[in-house]
Amino acid sequence: MKMNIKELEELAGNGDVGAIYELGKAYYNGTGVGVDFEKARNYFEVAAERGSQISNYYLGKIYYNGKGVQTNHLKAKEYFEKSSSADNVFSTYYLGKLYYWGDGVEKDYNKANEYKNQILNKPIYSNQNAGLKEFYSVADFEGLTKNYVDELQKKVLSEYKGLYGKE
Repeated sequence: MKMNIKELEELAGNGDVGAIYELGKAYYNGTGVGVDFEKARNYFEVAAERGSQISNYYLGKIYYNGKGVQTNHLKAKEYFEKSSSADNVFSTYYLGKLYYWGDGVEKDYNKANEYKNQILNKPIYSNQNAGLKEFYSVADFEGLTKNYVDELQKKVLSEYKGLYGKE
């Protein structure tokens, strides 16, 4: 069921963590409101403090990409680690990327490959779509396959929603 911003704000005002997260996502993506990374970050911070692990992923992306804040790869890493520990493979991918490039951390190809292998060992990826396993086995973390990754993320999110009913 789709909710409008006013309904989400009302639920968020009553402490609904899911609504707080959805508001953060709305402001991050500009869905139903204008893009506002500061508001998105504020909503994600509150939701993360209340246990929303996916909010940690978005906070990591905000700091990784400098969306409304100064780029801070070390802070991004902290958020990605929290989300990755809750099985968010996109956060795990970003962690591998940080170590591959040495962004905010000491460059460490072995550590980058450890994160890549964590993704490979997730049943949803190896069992649900063999193409995902093949892709991540050759992923270079260089962003050379951005279009493919974007399409892959859409497919994975769709599969994840189908299996678990949520993002």
